[in-house]
Amino acid sequence: MEALTQCWFTRVHRPERERHRESDGSQTSTCRYCQRALVSWDRENWNLSDGLDVSRLAELTNGRTLTLIDTLGDLIIRRFTVRHLGSEAEVEALKQELREQYALDDAGSTLVLRDSAPPRGRRRGKVQSTAAEPIPIPPIVPPSGDPLQDSV
Repeated sequence: MEALTQCWFTRVHRPERERHRESDGSQTSTCRYCQRALVSWDRENWNLSDGLDVSRLAELTNGRTLTLIDTLGDLIIRRFTVRHLGSEAEVEALKQELREQYALDDAGSTLVLRDSAPPRGRRRGKVQSTAAEPIPIPPIVPPSGDPLQDSV
């Protein structure tokens, strides 16, 4: 009899270290627990790649949405379209209103609000260079010939 994997209990699949970028912008990998194929569109949420991904289909057909998810039951509670909003400030205001309405910031809350828009302004691994002063290089001092001074 085979043992049940961790993802069977938690309903959360974790990808292995090796990941592949696909031509459609997604990333694929395999689950480190059950070894099934996974796909991710935001490198944060991983879903089984075999079958129909209803959340991804809704994003493609309806445009940008805010999705309220119960992480404990792994259920989509409600989707909010933001197509009618004119600016990013209005979208942020709606997010804040939903956070207050559904008490998302409470300590015991299992609800999460996810935005289908791609993350903006995140650059991992790149250091922002500032055009300040150059780093001074210490002068090279020739050895004096005294072994006690050269070792210091």
